[in-house]
Amino acid sequence: MHNALSLTADEQKLFDALPDGLKEGWVITEEQGTYSDTPRHRMMRMQLMHLHDPKMQEFLGKAKATEGDEKALAALVARTDLSDVSDGDLAELFFVLGPAPLSALILSLLRAVKSDEDIDDLASLTLIRNSLLSALHHS
Repeated sequence: MHNALSLTADEQKLFDALPDGLKEGWVITEEQGTYSDTPRHRMMRMQLMHLHDPKMQEFLGKAKATEGDEKALAALVARTDLSDVSDGDLAELFFVLGPAPLSALILSLLRAVKSDEDIDDLASLTLIRNSLLSALHHS
């Protein structure tokens, strides 16, 4: 469903506070998935990354400097232009980050929503997070 957002209870509170025009047409489902991750596990996944884009290799160097801290990783992703990154590199990046930094990024985006495009970006991130949580739950 293209107009679906999978939000945690805290995220839904922020979404509910948005203007009606931005909320119109979106179907909210509660994100039920959870995964217990650690900075150490994130750092181990970073060691295994094989990125092709030079910009993403530079990003990886900066990501390693965060020592796996989820908030620092979320802030780094928020500052990085990912618009021209290949789907393969993006998929690997989001797998390595894991759901916690994505959740931090989603909260940050929810606090800054100004347009329908922002909601579309948010929907993409919630879909990615939901997919990660589902995959990690089943593994």
